Amino acid sequence: MMVMNQQNTMKKYCRTLWLPILLLVLNSGNEALGQSKNKRANNRFEKALRAYHIRDVSLALSELDEALRADKQFFDALMLQSQILEELGESLEATVSLQKALLYQPSERDKWLEMLIRLCHKTGQYQRASDLMSEGRGIESWQMKDSLLHASVLFAIEAINGKTDIVPVPLMGNVNTAESEYYPTLYSNGTKMIFTRELKGLGQAYGQEDFYEATSVGGQWMVNRPLNEINTKRNEGAPSVRGDGRVLVFTACAGADGSYGSRQGEGSCDIFESSYDVGRSAYSPAMNVSVLNSSAWESQPALSSDGRFLFFVRAFRPRDGREMVQDIFICERQENEGWGPPKSLPSSINTDGREENPFLHSDGRSLYFASDGLPGMGGMDLFVSRRNDDGSWSLPENLGYPINTHGNENSLQVFPDGRLAIFATDRMDPGNLDLWQFELPETVSAEEVAMWSGTVVDKQSRKPVKAKVQVLNSEGIVISSQLSDPMDGQFTLPFSSKEDVIIQVEHPDFAFFSTTLGKEMEFEDFVSIELERLVVGMTMTLRDIRFEKSSADLAGKFQPELEQLARTLNQSDIRIQITGHTDADGSAERNMELSEQRAAAVARFLTSRGVDQNRMDLAGKGSSMPIASNETDEGKMLNRRTEIMVVN
Repeated sequence: MMVMNQQNTMKKYCRTLWLPILLLVLNSGNEALGQSKNKRANNRFEKALRAYHIRDVSLALSELDEALRADKQFFDALMLQSQILEELGESLEATVSLQKALLYQPSERDKWLEMLIRLCHKTGQYQRASDLMSEGRGIESWQMKDSLLHASVLFAIEAINGKTDIVPVPLMGNVNTAESEYYPTLYSNGTKMIFTRELKGLGQAYGQEDFYEATSVGGQWMVNRPLNEINTKRNEGAPSVRGDGRVLVFTACAGADGSYGSRQGEGSCDIFESSYDVGRSAYSPAMNVSVLNSSAWESQPALSSDGRFLFFVRAFRPRDGREMVQDIFICERQENEGWGPPKSLPSSINTDGREENPFLHSDGRSLYFASDGLPGMGGMDLFVSRRNDDGSWSLPENLGYPINTHGNENSLQVFPDGRLAIFATDRMDPGNLDLWQFELPETVSAEEVAMWSGTVVDKQSRKPVKAKVQVLNSEGIVISSQLSDPMDGQFTLPFSSKEDVIIQVEHPDFAFFSTTLGKEMEFEDFVSIELERLVVGMTMTLRDIRFEKSSADLAGKFQPELEQLARTLNQSDIRIQITGHTDADGSAERNMELSEQRAAAVARFLTSRGVDQNRMDLAGKGSSMPIASNETDEGKMLNRRTEIMVVN
């Protein structure tokens, strides 16, 4: 299925649903409904049927107009007209036709009441839909079959009554034009983005879709350049960048000829990936992410800010022959830098309806997406689900009214502060999508994040190092992780500004780096981390080994430095000497004993993580080798340390 035009996608990538209303009507058992008393009306209706069966809906509607001119109370003609209008997205007009049909044939009202409720909900007539449900409850034989519709009407009434004061406004600057702009993707600093623009030629229904880069300066979003190294004569759509902009994923689709032009594709639409070439200041040629693409339709990729996770949408037909399924999948970046196999998100997110346009906020927890399979305002609504520490997802929460309406909402991105959001809408100029922004209510906002950026270099050579850089919480759960760029050593990682975090940098050939950033601490926006090579004689000083107070027993909580040391040793063949040191409190004999016991405790920990004990020598120096004054608490803290020296 070719679904590349993103403007059409904003209105919704729809499975075509040719509902068998007409057959239900003709088989209703009421012969009076199948024919009009007007011969000309019947003749026109039969022509409309033939046109409908060959999918010529324009001709079908024209013939139905003629049939209804001859007989305005022609029930079957009104019902078919309602069906076709709904399929064309003209739901309000479809509602009018259905209401007329039921007005002229009140005996059929009970049978089609639920359809009228659905159309009223779909067109934002929520109170009318609620009143119709009340009418149905008063009919003994009537029962509402669609539980989602029932829940959606109740939700919409409550949402309208409890709406928040949200005032979306168009982006300032020159991003928005007379052409359509949509599908933005924000860099993690919130001051740069890539978006899609549709360039139409004269008389064209759909145009050429290309990517553009823009920067926010003083609140004005100004276009920097088109991404000419990615843009082709074919369409590119739904871009997503890693937070630092150094990885770009996007969708490309096969053309009318079934080919991808210069690119290689797997199915009707595939996901491609490109890396940013620092030397050329441009993106490299895009490659097909074949591990997740299939003969089905894959689109709308969304990278996590650290580039560790990739969400995307897949549309496929199940083996049991049911209607087309459209679900959100996730895959994780592997150690070899490829992508692992895609996995479907749980059924709490992937419903029997359609899910699309996922976006994971930089907090690593808040997943925003669109769905029509959960209670909502009609069409595609925006929702948020939170990822828990165990990897599970919370039940989705509707973003509410007036963010969601009876139309289709989509293309949402949320800034690092967790409150400011950007989306595409044509509410001011139907058919011309522009980028707007608004403030999310606190209940559905994301967590504010800070950004930690810098470079990793070899201390001696000053050359960049491709090291693993990660941010963990105090329990050792990885919040974000990234490999520093081998071209210049740069990295950019988000983390919560409301909790203490642990920063780790490691490479098998170097001594690791570890530090803790407290939530109240100030830190440099950009740092240079110097790693020292593991050579005989070099020493690493560990200051964050957590012992029980005045004891050689390791505390049961997460031990960040020891975990890093174990990983380093398991990736190399070096031998080490572990030397314990204490401050001067207590007797020299007790301090010597304590330092030796602590060195042994470190060795036992490393052994438990798979390090051969024959690769470790132990020593204790007690308080005999201070590196600071023992007259201050700060000095004592520096003297309490464990040193790891590389030995032959």
